Amino acid sequence: MSVRAVENDRRLLQRSPAEVFEDHLRLREAGALEEDLHRNYADDVLLLTCNSIQRGHDGIRESARRLKAQLPNVHFHFTARQVADRYALLVWGASSNNYRVGCGVDTFVICDGKIRVQTIHYDLLQT
Repeated sequence: MSVRAVENDRRLLQRSPAEVFEDHLRLREAGALEEDLHRNYADDVLLLTCNSIQRGHDGIRESARRLKAQLPNVHFHFTARQVADRYALLVWGASSNNYRVGCGVDTFVICDGKIRVQTIHYDLLQT
């Protein structure tokens, strides 16, 4: 790893939870999942949903794949963003061709510049 890459990784670890949260949202809106994983998620991230418990980047990839399959050509809107200490909350909605999400909620625990825990809950509704 180059000196520049090491310095960049060190800088990423020093970001505030709010900075990590906003970077995560920006990269997801841009469709940059892999960059988001590298920059913002701990290697051993814990993901909790009502359907599963996943660990690591592969769990986040699977969750993103599932959401994309459920909501192709999706348009997201964020209705609330809150950050307090190392905790973050995102309330969101989405619409696609066949389904919509009226209220989705993600929560995050962010420590040392990385998302360590994420929870996701949403209900799919027919359009």
